[in-house]
Amino acid sequence: MYRKRITSLFVTIAFLAVATGADAQDMPSPSIGVVDVQKVLRDSKASKSIRPTIDRMRKEFQEQVSAQEQQLRQSEQELSRQRTILAPDAFAQKRRTFSEQAREAQASVQKRRRDLDRAFNVTKNEILKNLIVVAQKVATEKKLNILIEKRFVFISARKLDVTDEIIKRLDERLPKVAVDLSKIGKDDGKGGN
Repeated sequence: MYRKRITSLFVTIAFLAVATGADAQDMPSPSIGVVDVQKVLRDSKASKSIRPTIDRMRKEFQEQVSAQEQQLRQSEQELSRQRTILAPDAFAQKRRTFSEQAREAQASVQKRRRDLDRAFNVTKNEILKNLIVVAQKVATEKKLNILIEKRFVFISARKLDVTDEIIKRLDERLPKVAVDLSKIGKDDGKGGN
């Protein structure tokens, strides 16, 4: 999804640079720049600023999932022990209750995962929006009428690469970004705890 969005954004930049530049007669040959978007997303200050939060949230998520799995295993073991001492109807009822708890726990884990993914995507999109603005400025200043993502370039001269310049300017424009935690951790009442 991000690759498609990034590709379309950089194609848009290329068209905007051409559209805002001089007429085609004034530009007999293309002026091309190359940017390594993955490097920008990895090495920019904004990306680095969210990494500890993302790592902490993933660790907390894994710990919660592990605790829920452990609780379900213990409940299942207890249910297995009770099988021989409970009447078939009572056991069937307990089994249904356990199955419902397992479904609720699974739904809770899936919701939490979706919430985390949504928060990370919103944050990444904020970085991408600022990356586009910076890339447009660099393209305009360097009189580039085409800016291509590096992964689409087989071979290019080093001087065409504007990645470091874009990272430098993005760091100035957006040195820090926060993960929006407002919707994270708000359970829908179902949890299995």
